[in-house]
Amino acid sequence: MKITSRLITHYLILFLIMLIIPVFCITFLPGQIWAKEDIVRRDTDEDGKIDQIAFFDKRSKLIRLESDSNADEIMDRFQYYEDEQIKRVERDTNYDQKIDIWDYFEAGKRIRHERASTDTGRINQIVQFDSEERPLKMQKDTSADGQFDSIYYFEQGKLSRSTRDTDGDGKVNVWQTYRDDKPLERRTDQDGDGQIERMTFFDTQGLPKKSLHDLDRDGSMEVVRTYREGILCEQKKDLDQDGKFEIVTQFENGEPVKQQKDANADDRFDIITWFKNGKPHYQEKDTNFDEKEDVFVYFDAKGFVEKTEEDTKYTGRIDRIRTYCNGVPAKEIYDADGDGFKETITFFKQGKVSVQTQDCNKDGKADVTIYFNDREEKEKVESDTSLNGKLDTWEYYRNGKLFRIEKDDEGDGTIGLKIFFKNEKKQKLIRDKDNDGRFEITQWFDKSPWSMVMELDADLDEKPEGRYCYKEGVLRLKEIDEDGDGKPDLKEYYNAQGKLIRSEEDEEGAGSFTITWFYNDAEEAILAEKDNNHDNCIDTWYHYEKGNLIRVEEDTNADGKPDLWEEYDESEALVKRGKDLNFDGEADIWEVESGQGESEKVGEWESEQVRK
Repeated sequence: MKITSRLITHYLILFLIMLIIPVFCITFLPGQIWAKEDIVRRDTDEDGKIDQIAFFDKRSKLIRLESDSNADEIMDRFQYYEDEQIKRVERDTNYDQKIDIWDYFEAGKRIRHERASTDTGRINQIVQFDSEERPLKMQKDTSADGQFDSIYYFEQGKLSRSTRDTDGDGKVNVWQTYRDDKPLERRTDQDGDGQIERMTFFDTQGLPKKSLHDLDRDGSMEVVRTYREGILCEQKKDLDQDGKFEIVTQFENGEPVKQQKDANADDRFDIITWFKNGKPHYQEKDTNFDEKEDVFVYFDAKGFVEKTEEDTKYTGRIDRIRTYCNGVPAKEIYDADGDGFKETITFFKQGKVSVQTQDCNKDGKADVTIYFNDREEKEKVESDTSLNGKLDTWEYYRNGKLFRIEKDDEGDGTIGLKIFFKNEKKQKLIRDKDNDGRFEITQWFDKSPWSMVMELDADLDEKPEGRYCYKEGVLRLKEIDEDGDGKPDLKEYYNAQGKLIRSEEDEEGAGSFTITWFYNDAEEAILAEKDNNHDNCIDTWYHYEKGNLIRVEEDTNADGKPDLWEEYDESEALVKRGKDLNFDGEADIWEVESGQGESEKVGEWESEQVRK
């Protein structure tokens, strides 16, 4: 605004000089020159071209004076008079034969100045003057939208204050005061919400010395900037409005050189950044706020992160180092277990994790390699679980979820085990037990109610010879198909402790179970039930004690009740046989084996005595 005021003063002086010269000439030249005619043309510079035309009324009084200031023989300046006093001056400053400046006078003094845009033809500046021809008010259309967005007010010819509408919404959002034509204070409402977001204070030279900023637009000035000779030297931020500054930045020559930040509001700076050529150069962080730096960041000449060193476990030892290319991660080495050896290496592609390796035995060779897709999801994992330098395990992922594992569990270079997953839950396992390339063992993990079912299909005819069902890791059911017809010939049932409690057998290939065994806690047979005639009804019962047969009961008439009894001694030799002749559930006759293997029949009364 200092420059604007000077231009106005300079313009006023120049205008008065140009105004006085023609008036002087008119006043002091011989009267007969002007009196000859109503229009007088003159060549003032004697170049052979008319450059001034004066118009007089009938009383020989000047009413208009036209001038050609650029010798193109086209008048570009027009002065209008009343009673020989100037009233208006119009000028064509760009010589396009269109007036773009108007000056208005009263009593010979200028009271108003108007200027039009040479591009749009619309008036874009109006200046009003006081009685002493000093600027009183100036209006400008700086955006060429037809609205006066900048207004300047003067006192005794000196600029005192101004307002500006920077967004063209018709509302003032910049207010500024002046002293001695120099800025004193500026207030700015950037978003037009009625709240001041910035206040700037100036020194006696008109240079900024301090500014306040409401960057988050919450109504409070949280940023304070100080200046030295108009150049920013320090910025402080009070983010939580507690009267304490959490971020302090020092500047030199307007560029940052050092920044301190208190990340946890404990009145201690835990992040310090140094700058070089206005860009970050080096940074230290105390991420756990124990007053010890644990993160160190190095920047390249462009201000991008070049390398970071971290003590992630806060032991005073760097355990993770990451390098960057133009601020984008390129490689990372990491000591995951904190033993001082960085066993994990991660490679990045276009800033995303691409491959990761792990050296579990610290021999300088990767034992695990993990491959990632463009979404940074696992795609494949290769492992040397035996640490012998040969890969033996492969994991495959789909959409970041594990769906298959393959293992060379024999170390012979062939896959002997495959595990399949569904929704990251183990679904099936197949095993090549004899390493012939055929998977004859299958384990299922989704066969309710079992936690695991194992099938053995040695001939790969899809008819397992054996099926083993588990609950919580304990065998609860075993099925054996010995003849390969797809139907089990033997079933064994186990309790929650894994002990055999019952079994079913198809002894004669009848296609159904013909005998059922029951066992005690010692897994000793105590009872067997058999269907001899394959009518799905039990007709024979075998009783055991300590593994020895002690009694046999048989139903010979298929009424569901035994009518034949046999008893055996400890050597499982038959000692007695009883028969129920009338099928009333009682033995009617007994045959007792003699020592010579002969039997002796006794009557009903005698048999009763024997039983007693």
